[in-house]
Amino acid sequence: MDEGDTKTLPPWKSNDVKSWIWMQQAMHPELNYNSYFKKRWMSWKAVPFKNVISIKKWVKEIKQRRKEEDRLQKAEVHAAISVAGVAAALAVVAAENSKKDSSNAKEAAVASAAALVASQCAKVAEAMGAKRDQLSCVIGSAITGTNATDIFTLAAAAKTSLKGAATLKVRSSGCKNKINGVAPILPIEENHHDLGFDLDTYRSTLAKGAELGVETPDGDYLRRSVSVIQSGEGKVVLQIKKLTLFKKKKESIVLDLHAELYKDSDSEATNETCYLLVLTTSKGIFKLDMGDDYQRYKTWAKTITQMLLLSSSINKYEQHF
Repeated sequence: MDEGDTKTLPPWKSNDVKSWIWMQQAMHPELNYNSYFKKRWMSWKAVPFKNVISIKKWVKEIKQRRKEEDRLQKAEVHAAISVAGVAAALAVVAAENSKKDSSNAKEAAVASAAALVASQCAKVAEAMGAKRDQLSCVIGSAITGTNATDIFTLAAAAKTSLKGAATLKVRSSGCKNKINGVAPILPIEENHHDLGFDLDTYRSTLAKGAELGVETPDGDYLRRSVSVIQSGEGKVVLQIKKLTLFKKKKESIVLDLHAELYKDSDSEATNETCYLLVLTTSKGIFKLDMGDDYQRYKTWAKTITQMLLLSSSINKYEQHF
């Protein structure tokens, strides 16, 4: 339709919407529109007004997280540009040496390889977000100073940039300063007949879920809504959803778990112990960051372990029959 036709269209009324829905249901009986809209309305009603303060806090945390991500991205780009500058300077040195001794095949090969490395470093930096004028400026400066002092200075600057970017990445990961570089594995008790442990109650708690830091199989650290349920077939299912309304949950089958310790270097307490719940799933390994909340870690670890034992029992029973 052209612009003139669209202006003549009358506005839709509520009865028109109802008629459209009824028509769609008649054409597609497999779709339950009434149930869909009812669920959406109930999900909106389920958000209490008193949670406005927590939503403000959540928005503030998102802004802070984005600020940290931007800072990390800039640091990584700066480091990539610095490395490209070092590679360019080395390529110039190799080319000069090759010209001095044109009969030396080794020098020619080194010069060719150095030029290739420098070119690839520049492409990587550009792919990470570096602007061409930034690269041109740094590389131009690098190739004009190729004496030993200049190269040492370039290398030191690149090393500092790389270290700075790595530090920011660790700080933003949530799982900071792992003990001795490796997170020690904690044993998880399998005896759940202690007083106060009610599987049904805790299973309901995990089904409701919680907002946790999640390290994905790709190594990304994200803040997500996490829940664990037991399916009708007895399988233990990990559900992860973005912290926004109406987002589909990503599910994977939990196969095994263990726990790891780490220390939070940003914590005010000098020896603050934090907990990671490591789940091996059908879609890779997910690490749930419980922070220093031992009670939450204990509840999730024991409940999931018991759910896995129950799942294993159901599978053995089905195989037997």
